Formats: sequence, structure tokens, C-alpha cells
Amino acid sequence: MEQRFWPYYLNSRRLMDLTGYDIPVAAQAPLRPNSGGRAAAMRTAAQVARGLLEAGDVPSLTEKLIKGVDDGELFTALTWGVFKFTGLTAAVRAQEAGKIAPPGSFSGTLQVGDTEYAVEGELSNDHVYSDTSVGLMSNRKRVLIMGRFEVSGLAVTVHPIAIGDVVQGMGILEVSWKSLARVYVDQIDTFAAVRNVKPPKAADLAQLRAMPEEVVKASFADIIGEPFVPKDWGGETSDLQTSQVQIEGARVSSAFIFKGPGLKGSLHPANMGKRGDQLLRAFREPADLIVVQHCDKIENTVATTAEAFAINPARPRRYCIIDGSDTWRLLRAYGKI
Repeated sequence: MEQRFWPYYLNSRRLMDLTGYDIPVAAQAPLRPNSGGRAAAMRTAAQVARGLLEAGDVPSLTEKLIKGVDDGELFTALTWGVFKFTGLTAAVRAQEAGKIAPPGSFSGTLQVGDTEYAVEGELSNDHVYSDTSVGLMSNRKRVLIMGRFEVSGLAVTVHPIAIGDVVQGMGILEVSWKSLARVYVDQIDTFAAVRNVKPPKAADLAQLRAMPEEVVKASFADIIGEPFVPKDWGGETSDLQTSQVQIEGARVSSAFIFKGPGLKGSLHPANMGKRGDQLLRAFREPADLIVVQHCDKIENTVATTAEAFAINPARPRRYCIIDGSDTWRLLRAYGKI
């Protein structure tokens, strides 16, 4: 079942500038009253936005920041993350009453390697997709934002073009891809025996940390049934590629990143190549599942970065985080430790 972008907010003028498609001018009318003509025009704008996002021509903001951008540079990109929305409901109500109120806004942070950027932008009532969208853009929400971005030091200003979710299914059966993108080790059929193993004790983890990374990688390959185990080299995008992993009875092309005992302590994006670009390179591989393994704790910033790359309408992926506890359980389940 395919994934698709579901809009909360669309700037039809910007979409026409980017694509050259004509979108009826009714899409630029105020939300209240939301006439039938406006609703139809917004549906057209949604189709244009989906086509643009699914074409894969819009880079991720994380990728742009990893590569480096100049202060003041204005560019089009997209980002997925948690943002706090404020003031939109009040602004819409004020407009309906013929009054003026400050525009709605949103803010959040973006981790790139060991650098944290502050991201913020404003919302125009005229670009809100529907009445339902007002409620969806309130408080803290995980959303996809495509827009024009401007970087000044560690501050990123967004001029939003499209805001929404990535969903799977149709109508009342729609499910946000964020709830499906992350796969836990217990959900992978190939690792089914792990379901019967309890979490390790401190002494067990100490034993795991003494295992060389090559042994861990070879153990995973043997469990998976992957006969081709590449040797490490400087230009690798991932450490193991395989089509032997199965989820829900189907084979899933997978790419593994192994961070063995050579890395002491927790795994952060900054430990994964230049500004975290190892994850970026892994998500460029022709794989539907990206797995990050470490023999110790894996920080949430690794998971959020992986989620940001996984939730992309042009190429939705799934990802799995296997920390030291799950690594020990897996190796124990298959007699490798």
C-alpha cells in the first residue's frame, strides 16, 4: 500500500512558482468561510504538492545542512520533526470576527551531527487547508514541512509552502507513516527467537562490549543467512547489505550500520560520519529498511534523524534501532554469546 502526503497547509502561489501548474485562485481565499470553490481549489493544490514531493526533487533540510549552506542563503527543502504550533486558532477566529490578531507560528529544533539548530516560521490563515487543519496545527505535532529556508548561524527561518503528514491507506483507514516507519527488533521475522529472551544484566552487557565489531557483524550475517559479508573500507555507505531479512512474511532489502565496542559510550549522530552523514548515505541505498546497531546506548537523536530521512514522500523507508540490550538479546537467542 502506497504512502502519500496529507496536507494541513498549502501556499498555492509558491506551489505554482515551483511547478508551473495552474491552481485556481480560490485556493488563496480566506479559510472562513471555506466555500466549495476554495475546497476544490485546495484539493488541486494538494495534488500539485503531492506530485512535487513524490518526484524527489526537493532535498531534505538535514542533507543541506550536512553539506553546508551560507548564511542568508535562501533555498527550498523539506524537513520532518516535532514542532510546537501556537496562535493559529486565535488568528483564524479573529479573522472570522473581522479583527486582526498576530499570525500563528511554529518552532522546533533540528539536530545535525553535534549541532542543534532552532527552526521557526509563521502561518498565514489563507493557506490553511481546511477547518480540521486548524486543530491539527496546535500544540506539539510531528509534521512534514516543505518551504523556503534561510539560515543565520544556528537559527533557521521557514517560509512554509506545505505542511502535513505522510499517511498510508485511504479514507478512514489512513495511518500516519510515523507509526509504521520504526520497526523494533521483535517485529522482524528473521529475528523471531529474540522474543523469548529477557533483557540483559549489567554483566551481560560488559561481555557484549568485549566482542570485536567484526564478530558482531559476522554474527548478524549468520543469523540473517547472508553469505556475503563485505570488509570495512573508507567509502562504505553501510556495513552490510542484504535481501534476506523478512518482516510479516515478506523479504525486505536492508542496509545495516554497525557501531561496535570501538565506540565507547552512547551513540550520537556526531559519531556517524561527518555531521551524521553516514545515516544520510545509508538512506541513499536501494534498501527499504535501514538498521542502526550499537553495543551500548543509542541516543534518541539518532532515532529522530533516522525518522526524518525515513518519512519522505519520494521514498518512504523503515528503520530499526538495535541498542546494546537488543543486540545482547539477539546474539543470546541464536547462541552467539
